[in-house]
Amino acid sequence: MANCNCNKCNPTRGCGCADSPDRTPCSYSDCSVGSERCSDVQCAECVSYCGTSFQVGNSTEVIKIETGDRLDSIIQKFALMISQGVGACTADDVHHAPYNVYATAITNAGVTILWNAESTDTLSIGVWADPGTGYVLVDTVAPTVLQSIVTGLTPATDYKIKLISTDALAASCDSVELIVATLL
Repeated sequence: MANCNCNKCNPTRGCGCADSPDRTPCSYSDCSVGSERCSDVQCAECVSYCGTSFQVGNSTEVIKIETGDRLDSIIQKFALMISQGVGACTADDVHHAPYNVYATAITNAGVTILWNAESTDTLSIGVWADPGTGYVLVDTVAPTVLQSIVTGLTPATDYKIKLISTDALAASCDSVELIVATLL
């Protein structure tokens, strides 16, 4: 089998996969909460950006993609940029929405929401859920708490779930909306 070819990764950041032979699931270098979900690898082995670091934006509002960044985090950054433009809530160097938001441990009445990147300006993160009748606040967490366990959900229901981060000036930024179906 071929190697993951992660020898190009930025030495100061965790690489998406260890520089070792591919296997299913791939051998990742960082399987802590909010990072790679090793047991979830199904469509590709070792999905990290290993090209040259780059950025988009202007001198005051920048989105930077670095060697070793996870592809799902990059996709969420660009999806937010496409929907909102580069600037407040999307640029890395200003208060921005949490990145790499995902759901795990889905049951008939709950779900765990995890993320691994938020702005250093964030004071709190609200977790909002919408079962089709409008968003309601279901949890609030402090900065650097990179997860929320949401309970009390209705079985066999489709929910949209998003995070809203708030900074010291009461400015708020929405994450991507997750689409989660609770079990029967």
